[in-house]
Amino acid sequence: MWKKIVEKFERYPSQIAVAKEFLRLGISVKNGKAYCDNIELVPTKIAEAIGVDRKVVVMAIQNIERDEELRKVFSSLKPVANITEVARILGYGVLEVFAESHKVGIVAGITSILAREGISIRYTLAEDPELSVESKLTIVTNSKIPGRLVDEFLSVDGVKKIVIS
Repeated sequence: MWKKIVEKFERYPSQIAVAKEFLRLGISVKNGKAYCDNIELVPTKIAEAIGVDRKVVVMAIQNIERDEELRKVFSSLKPVANITEVARILGYGVLEVFAESHKVGIVAGITSILAREGISIRYTLAEDPELSVESKLTIVTNSKIPGRLVDEFLSVDGVKKIVIS
């Protein structure tokens, strides 16, 4: 999908930035407008947040709607809350796994370690490597994660770095 977006907007790098943020945040496009679920977003405020001109946001929305495939994708997006900071406040465990984006089995390897230890998972978020600076898996657990597991997590093929909090 990302390749299609880049092709569609190849002459408009600022519009690529808009499309990327829409995908990353789950902002949908319907009837010439941008939405966070059913809340309409103002192009001026979107532009300020992304660092582009308001017209760039409007044009990106129009270009998305002109392309049937992109219109289907962007009209179906839904926002997802990242509860990582809330979890830290509430005393849950948070595990951030930075990994090679195209390795297979990273999630299985990490979650099997947690399961073996009897640590229940409350929430997971895997960031799309094409939309994020780093490929990252965030897992929120019911209980704190013991530091003694760091070496095991790091031994999972493709894992580069672990942060436990």
